[in-house]
Amino acid sequence: MSELVRDAAPAPATPAAPESRGNLSVRAQALQHVVESVALEVPGVVRTEGGLPGVRPSTPRASVRVRGTSARVTVEVACRWPAPVTRIAAEVRDHVLDRASELSGVRLGTVDVTVRIAGIDDRRTS
Repeated sequence: MSELVRDAAPAPATPAAPESRGNLSVRAQALQHVVESVALEVPGVVRTEGGLPGVRPSTPRASVRVRGTSARVTVEVACRWPAPVTRIAAEVRDHVLDRASELSGVRLGTVDVTVRIAGIDDRRTS
């Protein structure tokens, strides 16, 4: 009878420390998509579809500049009038800082927010 011999490396006794396991590289475009999705989670923010290219772009729309392990983000969102625009801008900024950082592992240093009015809320009553 033949005997099966396996050469296997022994399993390490203890796992390597997390900081020595490697690096995570997040591309700016991936972070951009995360930021746009996270911005939509804020109450009052609405998705808009762009009209003519370059004239009225879709929102939310983000641009991201990644440098090493941190990033600078600019995000444009839309809301219906009437809306507490200042509150929405602050909530988008805070939510993107927290949630996008958590999801991507990238520290967001700055988040600049622009809010535009997408239209009038038709549900208003006089």
